[in-house]
Amino acid sequence: MSKYILAGFESEELEQKIKEHQAFALMRELCFKYNLKVMCTTEYHHGTAFQMCHTNGMAVGKVFAQTIEDGKLEYCYRTPYYKKERGSSEEDKETLRSVKVSSLMSSIKRVKAIIDIPKLLDKKMGKLSDAKDIMEKAMGTSYKSSSEFAANEIQALLCAFLGETPNGNHLTIDTLKCKKVLDKYNEADRVASKKLEELDRFFSNPFYMIGADSFGHFIVGKVKITGGKQYEIVEQFKRYADITERDDLIPVMTMTKLAHEGKGHRSQNGYIPVIDTYDENLDAVFFYHNQATHYDYVWMATPC
Repeated sequence: MSKYILAGFESEELEQKIKEHQAFALMRELCFKYNLKVMCTTEYHHGTAFQMCHTNGMAVGKVFAQTIEDGKLEYCYRTPYYKKERGSSEEDKETLRSVKVSSLMSSIKRVKAIIDIPKLLDKKMGKLSDAKDIMEKAMGTSYKSSSEFAANEIQALLCAFLGETPNGNHLTIDTLKCKKVLDKYNEADRVASKKLEELDRFFSNPFYMIGADSFGHFIVGKVKITGGKQYEIVEQFKRYADITERDDLIPVMTMTKLAHEGKGHRSQNGYIPVIDTYDENLDAVFFYHNQATHYDYVWMATPC
């Protein structure tokens, strides 16, 4: 039975639950045809559901079974990556059902209810644009305003630049103001240059992507951005029950936990703060789109 279980989450207890459950036939087919793995059981109002994941540990759907009115067993697959146009509830819209495993598998294939790994990664890595924006904003503004001078002042400056004589005594040049604005513009250039340099250093080289979900687990991979927009997976993602399973991450995660304790914001799984920010001391970006769920993550990115 361990062949049906996600690597790192094998246990005799889970094997027994899979073997004895009435939805085993559906789990077996999903494992065989889509290479999905069972990660754990979850309590559901229908009873026990089994969380299905891709081999990289990212959750894609739940399997369960229920007895319907005529006493027949109905197999069910629910996923947030598929939604029917009509349904009595959000659950109903996200759930495919059939009394026959073969019929349910055909429906799953027809409507493409199981998102594949490349498309799933596209959805998750799409959040990297948020991380870049957060880091860029944290490094200060590089904006140059064109409203620093009034029209008469601009006219006087143009006259001085072109060597023309101003028409009227109202056209004067305030050299102190010019020096102040020039310093401001030069600082904006310095900030803009630093932003480009730092963003390239951070994102163009391999960096850790660490996601925390509501299972209390972590999804860890190494990524880099190429061509300014395209991401490249340097090390495939993997799910860990505890971040201490990664020796290379224990120091930075311990520092992260200590740095954000008592700051007044929540942390996901005790380590990753649920905020959008760049911490220069840790050299880490924290960002999230939704609150952590079984399918959504609170993210941390930091250079390898």
